[in-house]
Amino acid sequence: MRIIGGQFRGRKIKQPELETTRPTKDRIREAVFNIIAVRVPGSKVLDIFAGSGAYGLEALSRGAEEAVFVEKNKVCSGVLNENIQVLGVTDDSEVIAADFFEIGGTLKEKGPFDLVFLDPPYSKNLAKKALIMINQYDILGHSGLLIIEHSSEESLPGKEGGISLVKQKTYKKICISIFLKK
Repeated sequence: MRIIGGQFRGRKIKQPELETTRPTKDRIREAVFNIIAVRVPGSKVLDIFAGSGAYGLEALSRGAEEAVFVEKNKVCSGVLNENIQVLGVTDDSEVIAADFFEIGGTLKEKGPFDLVFLDPPYSKNLAKKALIMINQYDILGHSGLLIIEHSSEESLPGKEGGISLVKQKTYKKICISIFLKK
């Protein structure tokens, strides 16, 4: 896996060698960043179910000010920390090795965030549960974007509180849903 754009363009990042992880394909990540490109520079980013940190690291490469990564798997968070060190973004990054569903209040204190990337394991209905929690804890800032990568078989509500679906794109079995907080 590699960083697609920005100052780290072309740099490789490690992937956890686990059967339970599913790396986002470069072309899907590229499509997401083409859609949100103008919102990235200077943004405060939250990458939930971060895995290798590909979304958050891509955002930092493209000019995000800071990124907070949430990953409960110790192997994944270890790889994520290595990727942060290799790219030299330790001052702009924080890794929280915890279960997202147990730290909502902590994230509220660290926010609000301009961009939130959410890439939970498929077929566990975690995307909808996380969307509800993001709204409940007011983690996403005003006019912030929530980008959810999920299975095309998993449906999400068009609105959750002040967070509304504004764009949805399907790539075979993968769906990208982009929500805006008003």
